[in-house]
Amino acid sequence: MLPYQMPLQSKVPINHSIQVNDLNLLEIVPLELDLIESVVTVFPSYLISKNEIHLDQQISAQLLLTSSYLGHVDLFIEDINTNAMWGPFHADDGIFFSPIINGKDFVITAEFSNLNSNASTLIIEDIIKFTPETRESVAHPNHRNKNRENPIILVTGFWPPTNEMIRHFSQNESLNPNGWEGGDWEERGYDVVSYFPEFETPDCDDCGIGIGDFEVDYQDTSEDYWPIVNQLNPIAIITFSRGWIDHSWEMEFNFYNRLNWYGDYETPMLPTPNPPDNSVANYFIRHSTLPVENVVDAINDANLGLDPYVDWNGNPGQFVSEFMGYHGVWYKDTHSFGDDACVIAGHIHVGGLIDWDTARQAAEISIREIIDYVDQFSYTSGDINDDEVIDILDIVILVNAIMGTTDLTTIQTYAADLNGDGNINIQDIILTINLILS
Repeated sequence: MLPYQMPLQSKVPINHSIQVNDLNLLEIVPLELDLIESVVTVFPSYLISKNEIHLDQQISAQLLLTSSYLGHVDLFIEDINTNAMWGPFHADDGIFFSPIINGKDFVITAEFSNLNSNASTLIIEDIIKFTPETRESVAHPNHRNKNRENPIILVTGFWPPTNEMIRHFSQNESLNPNGWEGGDWEERGYDVVSYFPEFETPDCDDCGIGIGDFEVDYQDTSEDYWPIVNQLNPIAIITFSRGWIDHSWEMEFNFYNRLNWYGDYETPMLPTPNPPDNSVANYFIRHSTLPVENVVDAINDANLGLDPYVDWNGNPGQFVSEFMGYHGVWYKDTHSFGDDACVIAGHIHVGGLIDWDTARQAAEISIREIIDYVDQFSYTSGDINDDEVIDILDIVILVNAIMGTTDLTTIQTYAADLNGDGNINIQDIILTINLILS
């Protein structure tokens, strides 16, 4: 993970301040910022423009900005009240999509190399509001496939401790000579399988690209990822990578189909293609569907000395970590239905100061929470009471539901609707009886 950089000249004074008294009007009438009016020449060929924006209400939103200046621009947004910083982010053909930002008072900083009067505007075109409801982890009901062996939970790692903490889940004997421990893990009915690279110095600080599966490289990550998921058909995916050099357990939430990645270690240093996902727009955001708050609570309850939290509004760093995280949620979004559906996926950044044993404990706690959550969304057609037997008790519940004396949960409704027509009626009773008799 690469942390956001601060603007190179963060002490440059504010030259222009704008008060917005009606946020709804701003969403209709674009707000134009004059870069020349607010520009400061730091040294030749390095200019800074700072505009202070004061809104009439708090927002949690993504900004769409356009610029008439088509040269290279580094754009930053700073929350005046909290000093939170977003950026740098860059233009795609003069269009900027900011990360999701929170607050009401901001400084928008543009850093660029030259300017002329014919190309001097930065315009806030739209505010794309981000409502709290969209933060919820959403998993689709998953029909249990009787022909499917234990569903697989795929876990991946990059730099230590994230590779070492999942080594015992590797099926590769050379990587895990003590033997795979993920088969029917803890007798929960799921196989846990891991993939990760290795490094010349196992406890490395400046680790580099590594060797093996999922090298810290854009091309290698994609080339390894798709054959693995297509072979395993995982029901859940957790991608891990090293984050800040601390004891954090950071549950990432937002993953961008971005263009502005940081370069990796070998040519080509950016993804190919870029952006990676041509099925959606540039900077399209996919979200984690892991039970992020459940994991945070469980890590806290374990008293491991870690700092777990959910990063609702940031991004996973514009490096190979976010690239891998995007692959996980991308696969889930495109494989949410069917007998081999992927129910949830997401990314966890692991603090670099966490020792391997503690990281392993936290990883296993996270996997347990994922299993508990997936179990809530799994059903077998006809087994309405989920006792693993289809019998007269299920028919009683079905009849009561049709008579209106019993309310079914969402999962029970899926289990009761055997013909999948969206209605619970006599046809489903007949199909349930046939299941029992067969």
